[in-house]
Amino acid sequence: MQIKSKWMYGVSAIVALSFVFFPRDIFANSLAEDQQKLAQLQSEKATVEQQVQSDAAKELALKNAIATFDNSIHTVELQIETNHVRMASLRAQEHQLGVQLAQNQQELETDQNELAQIVRSEYEDGNVSYLEVLFNATSFTDFLSRLYDLSVVSKTQNQVVQSVKTLQQAIVDKQNEVKASEQQVAQIEAQLQALQATDEALKGEKQHNLAVVEADIQSGKKQQGLLESQIQLTQSDIQAIQAATQAAEQQESNPQYVQQQQAALVPADPNSIIGYAEQFLGTPYVWGGTSPSGFDCSGFTQYVFAHFGVYISRTSEEQFAAGVPVSQNDLQPGDLVFFSTYAPGASHVGIYIGNGLMIDSQDMGVSIDSVFNSYWGPKYIGARRYITH
Repeated sequence: MQIKSKWMYGVSAIVALSFVFFPRDIFANSLAEDQQKLAQLQSEKATVEQQVQSDAAKELALKNAIATFDNSIHTVELQIETNHVRMASLRAQEHQLGVQLAQNQQELETDQNELAQIVRSEYEDGNVSYLEVLFNATSFTDFLSRLYDLSVVSKTQNQVVQSVKTLQQAIVDKQNEVKASEQQVAQIEAQLQALQATDEALKGEKQHNLAVVEADIQSGKKQQGLLESQIQLTQSDIQAIQAATQAAEQQESNPQYVQQQQAALVPADPNSIIGYAEQFLGTPYVWGGTSPSGFDCSGFTQYVFAHFGVYISRTSEEQFAAGVPVSQNDLQPGDLVFFSTYAPGASHVGIYIGNGLMIDSQDMGVSIDSVFNSYWGPKYIGARRYITH
């Protein structure tokens, strides 16, 4: 083989060249293998498609869950914002009540001082007690007048004091009510913060799962594409094999064509060919190599045969397309044996040396291998004869 990348050339060459003398049993084996491969690929594709559909359902469910958490988080954020406004209002009320308490206390002290001043200014300058005011009366009538005045002042003062105390208690009660509301708002704030944190954590978990599922979907779709390509190639192989089977049957039923191929055989000593080929044992494998410095498989067979005046085509596909087909039971030393390895058709060739062995140039270089071992046996597709014995 020369250019390994020419995969599709190998498919088209199946009909035009490679399988001109492809035995029907080899066709059947290759067709069965490709049909089995196709069934396996289609099964794998169905499994991947099912998994992609399952992942798509998971993706939708996760997106819906994330949207639900987003809505919940938004609602909680609005509640937290409302709670902050309420807390600010309560603290403003508390501050205002504190200011009002201080003002009331100051007004009480002012009223008490004003009443005391009235008493002092009414009777005499300086600080005097109620008894002094009464004992300083000049007559009983003056005493009664003074007593009445003091009782009026005392009553008024008590009323003022009581009024202020009542107002002060109302303010204190209001302060306690506001503080209780603040504690309630603080508890609600803590609950909302915990709910928000939980929603964020669950949303993050769903987002991580979504990323994993989306990656799985992309991987599955990529695998689908690869499987579809392999299915198309395998279907092309099957079609090519079926077409080649028909072409081979037509060729095999044409005695004139078979006689022409047999007449083209060149006289040569197979033992001499094998002996000459064995001189190159250990020669390294070189892709596209056609000389003793390095051979690929078909370059090796072409070089050896050319030494004896037998000129065969360059590639393994072309070599398989010519010569006389030989059944496995009729193999003789000097026949070329062919294998289908990395591509459809004859992608590897060696020289049969007898006893189920061949000499060929493969990855390890020129060596002797068993034609029907566990590796080469399943890949064997047929043989061609170019020399008369």
